[in-house]
Amino acid sequence: MNQLVNELEFVLVDKDNLHCIFPLAKRIWQLTYLDLIGQEQIDYMLPMMYSDERILEEQALGYQWVLIKHKGNIVGYLDFKLEDDNRVFLSKIYTDIEKQIKGLGRALMEFVITYAKTHKAKAIYLTVNKGNRRAVAFYELMGMRCIESKTVDIGGGYVMDDYIFQLEV
Repeated sequence: MNQLVNELEFVLVDKDNLHCIFPLAKRIWQLTYLDLIGQEQIDYMLPMMYSDERILEEQALGYQWVLIKHKGNIVGYLDFKLEDDNRVFLSKIYTDIEKQIKGLGRALMEFVITYAKTHKAKAIYLTVNKGNRRAVAFYELMGMRCIESKTVDIGGGYVMDDYIFQLEV
C-alpha cells in the first residue's frame, strides 16, 4: 500500500466545504483539458458538473464526494458511487497538478479500491477522455483495462468522447 495514504485526509464534502470544489475543478480543468476540448467546452461543462446544486443532487443520489487534503491543503477530489450492478462508478478522480505530490493518484485509487472491497463491489469503472493520454496510461498502470468506447452528446454542440476503463476487485 502507498505510504502517502497515511498522510492524506479524506474529507466528505458537506455544506461547509462545498465551495472548495468549483475553484479547484476550474484550475485542474484549465491545465488538463484546455488542449483537449478547448475553453468553450470547459466553460460549458464546469457549471454543469460542478455547481453546488449539481453536487448536492449527486449526493442525494448516493454519490460520495470527497476532498483530499495533504498537510492541511486541498490536493484533489473524488466522486464515486456504488451502483446497483455492484460496481463502483468512479465519476471523478482529480489531483491538483500544481501540487505535484508523488504517488497521489495511486493513493486516491487505493482509497476507492478499499471502498469497493469494503462494500463487496465486483469492479470499479470510470470514463476517460480518449485524448487524455496521461490519464489513460495511469489507469493502465493501475491494472484497469478498456472495456468500451463511448461518445455522448452533452448538449450545446459538445460531446464527451471517452473510453470506459474497468478494474476487477
